[in-house]
Amino acid sequence: MNIERALKTAESSKIPRMLHFTVRRVAAIGTPEAFAAIAESLNRVDTDPLRLDILNGLTLALKGRRSAPMPKGWDAVETKLGGSANPEIFAKVQALSLAFGSTTAATSLRNTLLDKNADANARRIALEALLDSHEPALAALLQQLLTDTQFQGDAIRGLAAYDDANTPGAILAAYSSLDPARRRDALNTLVSRVSFAKPLLDAMGRGDVPVKDLTADLVRQLRSLKNAELEQTVLNVWGVSRDSTADKKAEIAKYKAIYAAGYSMPGNASRGRAIFTRTCAQCHTLFGTGGKVGPDLTGSNRGDLEYIVENIVDPNAVIPNDYRASNLETKDGRSITGIVTKQDDKVVTVVTPNEVLTIPRAEIQSIQLSKLSMMPEGLLQSFNDQEVRDLIYYLGRPAQVPLPTAADLAGTGPVIFNGKDLTGWDGDLSLWHVENGEIIGHTDTGLKHNEFLKSTLTLENFRLTLKIKLSPNKENSGIQFRSERFQGFEMKGPQADVGLGWWGKLYEENGRAILSDKSGDSFVKEDEWNTYEVLAVDGKIRTAINGNLCVDLDDPKIARSGITGLQMHAGGPMDVRFKDFELEINPKPELKTLK
Repeated sequence: MNIERALKTAESSKIPRMLHFTVRRVAAIGTPEAFAAIAESLNRVDTDPLRLDILNGLTLALKGRRSAPMPKGWDAVETKLGGSANPEIFAKVQALSLAFGSTTAATSLRNTLLDKNADANARRIALEALLDSHEPALAALLQQLLTDTQFQGDAIRGLAAYDDANTPGAILAAYSSLDPARRRDALNTLVSRVSFAKPLLDAMGRGDVPVKDLTADLVRQLRSLKNAELEQTVLNVWGVSRDSTADKKAEIAKYKAIYAAGYSMPGNASRGRAIFTRTCAQCHTLFGTGGKVGPDLTGSNRGDLEYIVENIVDPNAVIPNDYRASNLETKDGRSITGIVTKQDDKVVTVVTPNEVLTIPRAEIQSIQLSKLSMMPEGLLQSFNDQEVRDLIYYLGRPAQVPLPTAADLAGTGPVIFNGKDLTGWDGDLSLWHVENGEIIGHTDTGLKHNEFLKSTLTLENFRLTLKIKLSPNKENSGIQFRSERFQGFEMKGPQADVGLGWWGKLYEENGRAILSDKSGDSFVKEDEWNTYEVLAVDGKIRTAINGNLCVDLDDPKIARSGITGLQMHAGGPMDVRFKDFELEINPKPELKTLK
């Protein structure tokens, strides 16, 4: 391969990302001459898209390597592009410079990461680079990021790689304020080391962390730490040990009896789908959605009750080799349980339920293939009898079922927002969080496209009343209802609009656009809380802001059911808050808040 000719050809090619892939091929050669040619190409190109192609290709080629020799000519690259006005180019150059041993890159990246006014993508690149390099002083910086909602999850996961005595206390102090996904990250980090696990179990003993949060897979991870004191504490806290075959047979019989007690209609499939999404979809795919850690369940023998119950209760009876867990021990005392998907003499890639890790081979003490599957035992322990029936009933359905409606969830707790966390909602958790009973959407840098926090609850005829505060008022938000997911991050359906010039209007997102253009701006208290009522009964849609009628429409084409969503519109920095949700199902077609 003529390296210089290949790079120059790619530089002038009109094929998208041709240069990116060529750089990766050249970097794979691994010689000093190959890396020097890439540096020369980077000095030669004169547009940001080509520079990013080279930088991205080189970054991917070095993934998993803590360090690499600095290529000839890289000092010129660092000088030329280190002052780039493009924050992404600047951050990627600094990240690569760190890998190449630059003495100033680490300081520059730390400063970028801690600067909340810096470009969000540049901050993320900085964090990834510092994590990849295993910067010795990074633990203290990650602990500072535990209050930064944009990087909270990355910080929590990253702390698992550092045996720092302050980490357990820092994570536990933040635990009560974390949303469900971040709590899961926190628990995964805290069960990764003996020194982290002991404070966690102490916190559970005091009631600071609910015992119910300790799921079966986390218990297995704790037991893999091979610490007698922890084993006993886990037994005391969790209260169950299921090691004998007799126990498993009795447990299988128990859950089959629970299911049979539901008679001819034992469960609600939509409620079961919600339980599956919360508990199983992290690892398993069913009907095209879910994780890849465990087998795809879509084509399995799910119509057989015996098959379903046995595989849930005793997942280790028959284990495909591709799904056998491996236990990795790092040289600094971290324990990791996951599926090893790739390994060579340089790096090992392991998939866990909440992340994919690429670990340098030199940092691994041992890898042992377990006799156990990745699926933990005791999965049904935290469910009540009806939840067991709902999950098993859903698993046995021949095709996907709708998400649960409010009627499905009646009597099961808060219907749309519990005031504590984002249970029942789905969205970008770097943008959405809960604080003081408020759902908050926040961006310091603005958004290039709309973002939605989507409820998993399907509504038909309903009344939704809530309070909303938007700052600054020139930005835009809204309340989607009877809507559906659309093309990745978008939604499709009617929206009660919010924002200067849009307050009170009814807009059909990704549909017919404006359905009612009466402005409610004069009713709005700017930078204060505003009460918004949305009423949907069959084709009749009525809305009110602070008791003033805005929409009064009878639309035969309006969607009759769908999910709810909260919007952050593309635009500049904004903060939008929602609280005091009240949901009424099958209401009378009359607005309650009218003056």
